[in-house]
Amino acid sequence: MKRVFLFGDMADNFEANSVSFVEAAGGGSARIALFLIGGPGWERYVPRYRDPWMHLGAAEVCPIVPVEGTTQLSDDGLACLRFCSGIFIGGGDTRQYHSIYACPEVAAIIRERHEASVPFGGASAGALIAPDACIIWGSKVTAAANEFFIRPKSHFDPAKDGDVKLKVGKGLGLLQDCIVETHFSERGGFPRLLAAMEQTRSSTGLGIDEPICLEVRDGASMRVFGRGRAYVLRRAGSLGFGVKVLEPGDELDLRNT
Repeated sequence: MKRVFLFGDMADNFEANSVSFVEAAGGGSARIALFLIGGPGWERYVPRYRDPWMHLGAAEVCPIVPVEGTTQLSDDGLACLRFCSGIFIGGGDTRQYHSIYACPEVAAIIRERHEASVPFGGASAGALIAPDACIIWGSKVTAAANEFFIRPKSHFDPAKDGDVKLKVGKGLGLLQDCIVETHFSERGGFPRLLAAMEQTRSSTGLGIDEPICLEVRDGASMRVFGRGRAYVLRRAGSLGFGVKVLEPGDELDLRNT
């Protein structure tokens, strides 16, 4: 079975939300490759992921970041990706995660391992880049006949962040015809998910609250863990969408939504 675990963020219930991911990765024999973006002091973020997984019985957690000053993974990092029993991409600046892990070489290996039933997990940015099309950045849409904000104006600062227009791109390809938005209720993600679905022509959108984890099995069925809600949007024509609200414990057949 091919399993994708999408975490809305690193919430206070991350350990509880990780139970099924660690079990899917092998439980007591799990060797999890944890991919982060690096940078100064990156090591201080590792325990937030590693400690809950080790408490759940994982055998090993291997943190991996790009070679310093580059967006390239080392040979050792690629080897770990090829032989781990679970893959997890963390949270942070989605633009950086996208440039490192959605590049053709790394994305191809991740898809190959996914096809071999190695479970994939992602939190925030890691969840955003999981589908075939993904949200990379932005809080505003500018078109020929209209311009509007899709996140609160305070969320992105043009003076600090530069261009704040919505940017979408090619993701890892682990979910098809689907796009993901994390921090959904907390950051008012509904308008951005709609805009991204329109731009990518995706049929399905998944909105995930921060304390929620969605487990997607074989791209067809979904289970909800955690606290809060998840939202499944389905396209019903241009600027027409249906919405289904899910709560913890719910299961959904995506083929019949």
